[in-house]
Amino acid sequence: MSKRRILLVERDEAETYLLTSVIAFGATIILVRLFLELTGYPQVGGGTLHIAHLLWGGLLMFIAIFLVLIWDNPVFLLAAAVLSGIGIGLFIDEVGKFITQNNDYFFPAAAPIIYGFFLLTVLIYIIVRQPDEEDPRRAMVLALEQLQDAIYGELDDREVKELLHNLGTARQAEKPEIREMATVLHRYVDEGNVPFKDYRPNLLRRAGDKAVAWGQQLGRAKLRILILVGLGITAVGAVATLGLLLIAAFSADAVVETLFAAVRSEAQTLAVNDVRGVYIRTGLELLIGLVALTAIFFILRGKEKRGMVIGLASVVLSLTAV
Repeated sequence: MSKRRILLVERDEAETYLLTSVIAFGATIILVRLFLELTGYPQVGGGTLHIAHLLWGGLLMFIAIFLVLIWDNPVFLLAAAVLSGIGIGLFIDEVGKFITQNNDYFFPAAAPIIYGFFLLTVLIYIIVRQPDEEDPRRAMVLALEQLQDAIYGELDDREVKELLHNLGTARQAEKPEIREMATVLHRYVDEGNVPFKDYRPNLLRRAGDKAVAWGQQLGRAKLRILILVGLGITAVGAVATLGLLLIAAFSADAVVETLFAAVRSEAQTLAVNDVRGVYIRTGLELLIGLVALTAIFFILRGKEKRGMVIGLASVVLSLTAV
């Protein structure tokens, strides 16, 4: 007897809801930091009372959870996506206060944590956006969810075509009850019994379509050049750092002392108490540049997929570690 495989089905339009949440997340971080900078970092409350915006973020996430737990409606799902993005943005913005003993909002390590968390959400979006395998049971579940949208009058002609495709896939199921249900529903939809509205892509889809069209118009060769230029700029810093280290290794003591003085000056500029922090940062910059050089090597050798993955790793390191 074969072991039954657990079926995990992503919600219809899951990538749209995730993208909405990611955009709300990033925009909240930027707007909060800008607002606090312009207003001189005000506090809500007085005396011993201070209502951190982390609490408002938690409240918004709590509301978003209740929206998806109570109501099954596309409008509430979109609202939950927006509220969850704003909520996590308000929440993670104050991470510096909760990883330091003195509740330091400006703790330098907070920014890489925020960047890393944001990139994690982007990675989840990229994974969810990838097409799933053609599974009849998964197709049947998606079709039933799309039929719920039809009740709300939320289906357009494009989505009706997707519904017919899912029902067509579900008709290939091994279980007869799934095949029969899919066949009946496919005939019902194909005969035009499901009303649909005119297709009007939302703002996110229009922006995505424009980005795709711009990329197609630019062409693969020009995009490749742009990526190589970006990686090259990152790699130049590594080459310069490596050159300075070689100069220090083979030069007179006066030159070495000049380099050390420059390091100490940079430490004061960055408000770093320990000069070793500058050394670590320099080493990380060198590592990132070498990773970028490796990506350039693979892209020029025609192994673009591997080069892009390595190049993405250099960007992630640059945003989170330096």
